[in-house]
Parts: sequence; C-alpha cells; structure tokens
Amino acid sequence: MNAVRKYLSWILSAALTLSVCAQADAESAPASPAVADSSQMTTVEEVVEKGMVPVSGENLLDGDYAVTVESSSSMFRIVEAVLHVSEGGLSATITMSGTSYLYVYPGTALEAATSDESGWIAYTEDSEGRFCFTLPVEALDAGVSCAAYSKNKELWYERTLLFRADSLPLEAFREGFFTTAESLGLADGDYLVEVSLSGGSGKAKLQSPAELHVKDGQCTATLVWGSKNYDYMRLGETKILPLPDRETSTFEIPVAIFDRPMAVIADTVAMSEPHEIEYSLMFHSETIVNQNSEADSASEMALHSAEQFSVEFLSGDAAILTLGGKDRYLLLGRESERPAGLEEDIPVIRTPVERVYVASSSVPDLFLRCGALDRVRFTSTDESSWRLTKLQEALRDERLLYAGKYSAPDYELLLEEDCDLVIENTMILHSPEVKEKLEALGLPVMIEYSSYETEPLGRVEWVRLYGLLTGERETADAFFAGQEQLLEETLAAEPTGKTAAFFHITSNGAAVVRRSGDYVTKMIELAGGTSPFTELPEDESALSTMTIQMESFYAQARDADVLIYNSTISGDLEKMEDLLDKSSLFADFKAVRNGEVWCTEQSMFQQSSLTAGMIADLHTILSGEAEGLDQLTWLHRIK
Repeated sequence: MNAVRKYLSWILSAALTLSVCAQADAESAPASPAVADSSQMTTVEEVVEKGMVPVSGENLLDGDYAVTVESSSSMFRIVEAVLHVSEGGLSATITMSGTSYLYVYPGTALEAATSDESGWIAYTEDSEGRFCFTLPVEALDAGVSCAAYSKNKELWYERTLLFRADSLPLEAFREGFFTTAESLGLADGDYLVEVSLSGGSGKAKLQSPAELHVKDGQCTATLVWGSKNYDYMRLGETKILPLPDRETSTFEIPVAIFDRPMAVIADTVAMSEPHEIEYSLMFHSETIVNQNSEADSASEMALHSAEQFSVEFLSGDAAILTLGGKDRYLLLGRESERPAGLEEDIPVIRTPVERVYVASSSVPDLFLRCGALDRVRFTSTDESSWRLTKLQEALRDERLLYAGKYSAPDYELLLEEDCDLVIENTMILHSPEVKEKLEALGLPVMIEYSSYETEPLGRVEWVRLYGLLTGERETADAFFAGQEQLLEETLAAEPTGKTAAFFHITSNGAAVVRRSGDYVTKMIELAGGTSPFTELPEDESALSTMTIQMESFYAQARDADVLIYNSTISGDLEKMEDLLDKSSLFADFKAVRNGEVWCTEQSMFQQSSLTAGMIADLHTILSGEAEGLDQLTWLHRIK
C-alpha cells in the first residue's frame, strides 16, 4: 500500500513539474509576428498599371535620378525619391512625409516580422529632419514589396511600391531601349497613330487615331478629348494649355517614346472645383500611318511570327481582319457606322467583344493572357475535359457555360445569352452546315488558323489578335513581348548537340512522332537540339504527325539523348515501368538507361501561351542544367 502511495505521489510531482515547465516555456516563447491585418490597414490601392513592362537596371545608365514612386497606401506617403543605378543594380532613397516609420524591409510584412533585425533598414534624417530609407529595387514599372514598421502601432504594415520608369529623363536609358521617331525612321511630316488612355475613372475618352507631327526629328501629337472640361495638361513640370477655338479640349503634346506608358496629368473643371487627374498614354508605333502618302492611307498590324492572320487598320476604329489568307471580317466599334466603299458581304465583328463562344480548347488560354478570360462566356469543352484550373472553376461557378460540341452547339443558349462572336477551329470545315446556321442566326463565325502556324511563336502571337478584339491590346502586346524576350534568351545559348524524341504510344503499340516541319520539332531545334526523325516520308495531307511501327521508332530514337512523352493524348506516365509496359524495347533506349525520360503536362495543348517556356524547359534538359531536377515548368521527369 505504501508503494502505491509513493508511486501516485511521484506521478503527481512529475505532472506538477511538467506544468510549471510548460508555463515557463510559454512565458519565454516569442510573441506571434507583429503584422497588421486587413482591419488595421487603410484601403490598398493597385499601383501597377495594365500593360506595364518591368524595366531592369541593365536598361539604364549608371547615375542618380529623381524618380516618381507610387504607394499602395496613402499612409505610406513618399515625397521625394532618388534612384541609384550602378552596374545594372538598382536601389532608391525614399524621403517620407512624416516620421511614423522606424524601419522598412524589402519583402512582405510577415517576412520582416520573422526575420533577423539585421535585415531591417533603419531610417536616416536629412537636413530638414525628414526620415529617409535606402532600399533595393528589383525593377521599375513593377510592384516592389516593402514592409514598414510603425513607431506608434509597433506593427509591420504591408506596402507595394511602384517606381515609374516614365518619370526618368530619356538620357537615363541605354541606347535602343525606347522606340523613338529616330529608331522608327520617321521623316518630317504628318501621320496618324493609335493612342490608348488609362487611368482616372475610366470614363474619359481620347480620339484615336491621333494626329502625329514630326519636324526636325521631334514628335508632337494632337490629343482631342471627348469633353471640353480640361483646361490644362502637365507632363512632369511642363504645363500645356489647350488649343483655341476647338469644340472639345485639344492639346499638342510632345511624344518622345512609343509602345510604353507615358504618365500625364489633365486638370478638369467639370467638378465643383478644378481637379488634377493622373492618366497614362500609350502611342502604338505599329499603327503609324503616313498621311502624306495615299499609298499609306491604311496601316497593318506589324506581326513578328504569325502568318495566318493580318489586320489592316482603316479610319477611326475600323479594321479589316483576314484569317488563313482568305476569310475577311470588318472589325468595328459598337457604336460606329460601316465605312463606305466596303463589300457588303464582309461580316462585321463588333468590338470589344463581350460574350464569346469558343469551340477551340487552345484559345481561352490566350484570352486569359490578355486579361480577358471573362469575355469567354461559352465553351465546347466540358469540365471533365479541361486541364486548366481557371476554366474548371469558371464552369463550376457558371461564369462559363458549356454550349455543346462544335458540331452540335446549343443554338438556343447562344441566342438567349446574347453571344456576340463564335470562334471555331478548322474542324468546323467538316460541318459547314453548322457554320451556315450560326451565321443565319446573326452570329459572326470566325475560324482560327493558329494550328497552321509554322513558327512556334506564331501561335502565341494570336494573343495580340484577341487583345485587339477585347480592347486589351496593351496587355496582349506586353505579354507577347515577354514571350519573345524569353525565347531570345534561350536562342542566345549555344546549340547543345543533343537529340530529343517527342512522341506518344497508341493503344495498339505504335508510335506517333512529329514531322520535320511541325512546330514541336521546331521548338526542339530552337532549344538547341535536333529531332531524330529525319527519315520520315513526305505526306501530301500536310499532317504534322506520323504513326510508325515500334520497330521503326526503335531504330530512329534508340540513341536519342532525351525522350519527351506527350501525355496529352494517352495519359501521364508516373514511373518508368509505365513506359516499359508499353514496349519492352524501351529498356534498350539510351535515354531510359540515363534517366532522361520526361513527360509533358497534360494541359500542354490547352495552353497556347506556353511555347517560349516549353522551349526554355527543353533547353534546360538538353544543356544538362536539369540534372538533379524532377520538375520543370512544363515537363516532369519519369523516375
């Protein structure tokens, strides 16, 4: 009995000791990160504008420059800033309007609160006693994360800063960075140029195209506003007064650059008192028309890689769209009248389109990339067939409606939901009666020929057409420019001398491979490799793929350095045994023995925009830079 009492006493003592230790640990544990939540913050403003393209330090000349900085919070107000450029690196010294913040941190508020204090940036005081901070800047015209520690609240606050490239003097940029009148070779004379406007409430309008005047190499544009309520404009510190005797407010402003946002301020007297409003202008160089030459009375969209569509700009907001070299459409603003002199049988597509039926699974991704996925209202692909999460979610939320297969669309649904454009792929040519019925119901039908593009980026450049159709041209052009830059970085590398076989195995054991003229084969070549399938016979049907027997595939691809399995047709491969189950011959392949078998993501053909990234992934593999990696952006290794 005594032994039992002693045992119980020992347990009670141990429990008491554990309780005391736990309490001591709790008291000595650090407090949770001191981060302000949304209820403790003022309204967060979006500072990065649509169409902005990041500008790195490599594009700037060394020096110190005054720079305009916009903050996502009115409580974090910067009154002055100096950008420091040194050997491609960027930093900035910002001067605050007050003394409320003791530290800043180049990252998120949570990262700041959980980091070592040595990473916090303390303030310095200028001659006027104002608090200043010097912090790294990743790029201009891009959101820069910056946490700020409040002296009064003792909390870290989340901020986003935007250092505006258009606030720097032109002499800060390296030669060739901007598109200018000189780089375009514009002679003295009068031109027209498309101009887009953003900012303000979104209700202000500018006449486009605008008149462009070049004299002694200097450009000025005549801006005609949609109202007479603007009494001056400002470019930096330069104040510009309106031209006299005009029906609406009209200004002549200097245009130093094209194809990049240009910050301006316009003062309106439409309110109870004058009010300055910030806007952003962009002049599109590919739309410039020489008014001095009758031959240049219309201009074309300057395309870089695409060959299966063209756009000829007419006066006002009208344009002629040609697809596949034969199908013509008149693009026309919703309130505009049809230009005189055009053939009456050219179908009209009213822009910007708002409720589109897309019967091609590769097209919605391009709408997504130009910020206009919400314009796709109907699809011919059901939820189970989509591999893109955003499309699956849109179908579940009924923001996107399934409207039947391309060959059997739900005509009643399309009419009830006010469909204003049907985009078909070339499969519709096998069901001409469907196209005829859609047109008879008053729905314009556009056949997209992106699959006929021979250059890989040709397919991606169709994003610029969809940007034009949706009114999101700046976003589309910026996205495509980014893809071109990504591809250029890959092309700058030396050829790898490696071979890569792209294929899949059918249910009866045959191999489907790509011909030499196919865009996937060209992607391999652009990545610095070659395809082993050089002995395929010509095919009059112009099909990009060919089915060959396994013995022939073995003979041509056995010594390939890399195997790329196309999962979009016959499913993913989870392990090497899955490939060997398709044919025991794979055990003798060089790539299998070396562990260089990769598989595409199943969304590959539903993401028309991935081409440049796919080429970059292929180069990473072929160059040996993927050693030790199992997952790239668009490809994963089969173990």
